[in-house]
Amino acid sequence: MKRMNACAVLPLLCAAMLAASAARADAPERCAAIADDRARLACYDALFGKPDVSGAVGAPPSAAPVTADAATATAAATAGATRTPEADFGLTEAAKRAREPEATRAEFPESISGTVAAVGRRPAGEIIVTLANGQVWVQVHVDARARIDVGDTVTIKKAALGSHLLVTANRYATRVRRVK
Repeated sequence: MKRMNACAVLPLLCAAMLAASAARADAPERCAAIADDRARLACYDALFGKPDVSGAVGAPPSAAPVTADAATATAAATAGATRTPEADFGLTEAAKRAREPEATRAEFPESISGTVAAVGRRPAGEIIVTLANGQVWVQVHVDARARIDVGDTVTIKKAALGSHLLVTANRYATRVRRVK
């Protein structure tokens, strides 16, 4: 049996990889075009995999990372829930619009304060902070100088370009994003 030259196999392998990549690139658009909610979700689950639900309410915060997709789904699921400015603080504008129409929405505060109910860590070391009001915030970048303990009172402020800063009890600020 003849051995194929590596120079002849490499272009074939690259072409196959590009074809597979192109087929996967248009898959999200196909899922987005599905009108039925359950069928659309099944399409996305088949494409990207189901989210790990072990990080849901009741599980320890360090059990699994909380994803932005899970937070968006949770925000949409709780659309009829609490409709206060503090409850919507930190959500993206799209998530706020999904929860409450623009006409009835109140002004949003520049900052909120709350008591830390739970503290966990993601596998990469980012801190996961659960406040007493149920909001979950994740540190954007690992910063060992930020020390947060259960029972601490923290303040979360709006920052530049839609970001947020969590100010710890010892007045250290670290960049965070809301995931629930």
